[in-house]
Amino acid sequence: MRPFLFRIFTGEEEFQTGKLEFKIPSLRISLAGNCNEKCFYCHNEGISSKMPQVIQTGDIINTIYSVKDYGLRKVKFTGGEPLLFKDLKNLLYSVKHIGDIDIFITTNGTLIKKRIKDISPNIISKISVSLDTLNEENYKFITGKNLLNDVLSGLDLLKKNGYRVEIDNLLLKGLNTNKRSLKNMIDYCAKNQFDLQFIELSDKTTADIYGKYYADPIKTLRKIGLDFNAEKINDRKFFKINGIKATL
Repeated sequence: MRPFLFRIFTGEEEFQTGKLEFKIPSLRISLAGNCNEKCFYCHNEGISSKMPQVIQTGDIINTIYSVKDYGLRKVKFTGGEPLLFKDLKNLLYSVKHIGDIDIFITTNGTLIKKRIKDISPNIISKISVSLDTLNEENYKFITGKNLLNDVLSGLDLLKKNGYRVEIDNLLLKGLNTNKRSLKNMIDYCAKNQFDLQFIELSDKTTADIYGKYYADPIKTLRKIGLDFNAEKINDRKFFKINGIKATL
């Protein structure tokens, strides 16, 4: 097992019979260290380029078995790009048969069309797709690739096949924070009934990128009339807009 590819989220520790009992409700697993896009803001979430790029299915299954009795309810597969993982179909079916575990995937969406036969809405609770802009030129600038149409075609497939979809929209000053860009993204998600999550640029990226592209989410969204002073759960703000759930 390669533990650096796993991230365990705790926070539900309890005292029972005088002993500290750890609860592990959620497990995040990076299926691949590599990605088929080159987003300029990516900081690889601390995964070194010297580390192995792909983890083995057996390692993942063994790890999930070892923590499932500690209250595990959710497994999120990320990357790099998780749809580059060759044994994805076998992995998903194996995890689903371990027990009552919700499976989530976070992807850039470019490979959905190629891997649609390897996934199933009966197995995956939600797919989160990173989509920072609907503008083709800006998309290419952000990701380094001209693959926006592949992402949109993949999202169409997910909708037709009944998947629960969330769009992850990283706010980047000067690229997608003007009123037109934000309205287009909200309207797109509302039309397709996709959940929408606005994301704040991490300060783990380079200082130059952070200084140039950081946009305060609250201030940015309030400028176009959105107010995130709604329901707050686990430090995330929720509200409804045009019939969809938006989070920050």
